Amino acid sequence: MDTSATGRALRLLELLQTRRSWPGGELAERLGVEARTLRRDIERLRALGYRIQARRGPVGGYQLTTGSDLPPLVFTADEAVAIAAALASSAANGSAGAGELTLTALAKIEQVLPSTVRRRVRALRSSMSLGGGGFAPGAYPAPLDAGILGTLALACRDSERVRLRYMNTAGTNAGTEAVRRVEPAALVPRESRWYLICRDLDRGWRALRVDRITRVEPTGQRFPPRAVPGGDPAAFLATQLGAPPTRYAATILIHAPIDQVQAYMGGFATDFAPTTLPSGRPATHWHIADTRLEVLAGALLWVRWRFEVIDSPELSALLRERATAFTTAARADSTDNHLRGEHGPARIDTCAPGGVSG
Repeated sequence: MDTSATGRALRLLELLQTRRSWPGGELAERLGVEARTLRRDIERLRALGYRIQARRGPVGGYQLTTGSDLPPLVFTADEAVAIAAALASSAANGSAGAGELTLTALAKIEQVLPSTVRRRVRALRSSMSLGGGGFAPGAYPAPLDAGILGTLALACRDSERVRLRYMNTAGTNAGTEAVRRVEPAALVPRESRWYLICRDLDRGWRALRVDRITRVEPTGQRFPPRAVPGGDPAAFLATQLGAPPTRYAATILIHAPIDQVQAYMGGFATDFAPTTLPSGRPATHWHIADTRLEVLAGALLWVRWRFEVIDSPELSALLRERATAFTTAARADSTDNHLRGEHGPARIDTCAPGGVSG
């Protein structure tokens, strides 16, 4: 354990980020210091901009709280690879401005990573084929082992054969693991999953789901790089998966200036554009897309202003259909609250076909 003041401070910060609250005695024990030294280390972190709240008493302790500043964070090697994977896949989505922002953020992370971790992150970037479209908005990525992803990225970059344990999910072998010897070629993010494009030494070219790979063993054996059939890893994946699901797109006209919309929704949404209403008042266009109409409808719950769906008959039809169910539920809740002598919810009104009111 690093017993220097700087080493202790970094270890303390790492501990504070793993739990909501820490008893002072337990923190001191973890760091191998006395309470007085712990208090000095806490003050050292506060001076760097971290907001650490202290509570006195028998159940007291320390808690890292949120704030307006963004001081440095501490990540493990696997966490850094996971963040890099998420950023790189986000850049593949192609949302307006998102690609440039995420790649800039990824470059900043790479600059400060230890050399061993930086090697894995850069290997991930160089082995990725972004033509798969990245993760769709609203899609939840399948659980993934960042260590496995990083090892596969290195194998792709270095043309190194690996031995895999791959979980079978269909047929008579469902639930069992198969050992595969493969020559990795590329990693492709698509929808909510990562895929390894590789040449299986026993089965030929394959697209393997990374979330089904339970173990990777580098062999140290190099192989001459081979072109993926067709020359494009993303296109090869598309042929393996079959026709992609229908992708729905819509433009939402929000009756509010773009600065207000971005201030309220910019933390979780992108692709806004300024526009003007026929009355001359400023408004905002919001471009959304997904393979599921329900995801688009759910996103509209965040819009606090009046809005209209101006170019998606499918989404408009779904909103009209679900508006009846929402209104019925709200009225039923209002009746129950009235019988209990409580205030019911605010009334929900629906607009004419093609839009809903916020």
